[in-house]
Amino acid sequence: MDPIPPAEAPLEVEGRVLSWREVFLYFLMLGFINVGGPVAQITMMFNQMVERRRWLSKDRFVKIMAFCHMLPGPEALQIAIYVGYLKRGWLGGIVAGLTFVLPGAAIMVALSWLYVTYGNLPQVNDALYILKPAVLGIIAAGLIKLGRATIKSAALAALLAAAFVGVRFIGVDFLIILLAAGLLHVIWREGRARAAPPPAIAVALPLMLGGILSAVYPDWLQMAWLFLKTGLFSFGGAYASIAFLQRGAVDEFGWLTAGQLLDGVALSVATPGPFMLFTTFVGFIAGGLPGAIIATFFVFLPSFVFVLAGARYVESLHDNRIAQTFLAGVSAAVVGVILVVSLDLAPAALVDAPSVVIAAAVFAAITVRKADVALVAVGAMAAGIAYAGLRMLR
Repeated sequence: MDPIPPAEAPLEVEGRVLSWREVFLYFLMLGFINVGGPVAQITMMFNQMVERRRWLSKDRFVKIMAFCHMLPGPEALQIAIYVGYLKRGWLGGIVAGLTFVLPGAAIMVALSWLYVTYGNLPQVNDALYILKPAVLGIIAAGLIKLGRATIKSAALAALLAAAFVGVRFIGVDFLIILLAAGLLHVIWREGRARAAPPPAIAVALPLMLGGILSAVYPDWLQMAWLFLKTGLFSFGGAYASIAFLQRGAVDEFGWLTAGQLLDGVALSVATPGPFMLFTTFVGFIAGGLPGAIIATFFVFLPSFVFVLAGARYVESLHDNRIAQTFLAGVSAAVVGVILVVSLDLAPAALVDAPSVVIAAAVFAAITVRKADVALVAVGAMAAGIAYAGLRMLR
């Protein structure tokens, strides 16, 4: 990949330097319209940045996208941060990332408040009756896609199966499973002498320290630690973050139920911004507005740090065989963990035969008919609202 231009030298486009106003207004607009998940969001950015505004060449955009794909967390947000950094330096990256996230986060806080205040209204439950199984179908389709992209060998398939068994039937902490899967894959591919790649050590030490601190100082620190872990290890994007919150917020701490978590995922479909904004919902349920702020800050913090502070180093990992082997093992285990979480979420969504049909129809539309996920999500929302309206008229 081309080296990142220095922060003090904004990129020139068509003989001129982009103004702060132009960069800020574009990313602010994007923050309000970036609905439909990462594929739709990246398509929007490509259309504007490459085809219309000509901020970047097609080749440059693809290289940026490839780099961000290597990182945990929401890829579309990371592309926004990266491009903001290219245009106006460090502050430009921060502004681009914040304007990409904050409008959707504010909307999610409002939706969370309405959910807590009016969540037991029949109309709300009727709308969610359609949305929940539809979201489960979207997750299942995403799991298939992620599995196809990740499992490229028998060893990776074995790690997936081992992760599933370890979490589902033995109860091993899935964070330990992710680290172990990465190390085992390195051992398998590279030999014992090179089995401790620096990235694994660099990650393991802060994780151990954070675990000790969260045990000594619970409450806000405990919440901050959970969402920071979620942002650090969300290889696979939002689907992986669902796994972290299911195990932490639902099973371990009991901040909300599996059904409420699925409600939050459903609400995030209707919200602009990264799909991972359902973490804001979880934070609100767990601790009100302060909880929502903590959740949003810590879950997206790693994306800013990786792109702004560690871009040059992390980019170098693209050609590091051991690092790539470690990440491949982690990614395989992530698929197994997501499968466990999908099974845990299913009872809250599949409550009767019609809900099963809805989930199956959404899954088939995405995997067989290759329907746009954004259009499917919008259709599910419209169907939920229509169903609630019909029930209200009866």
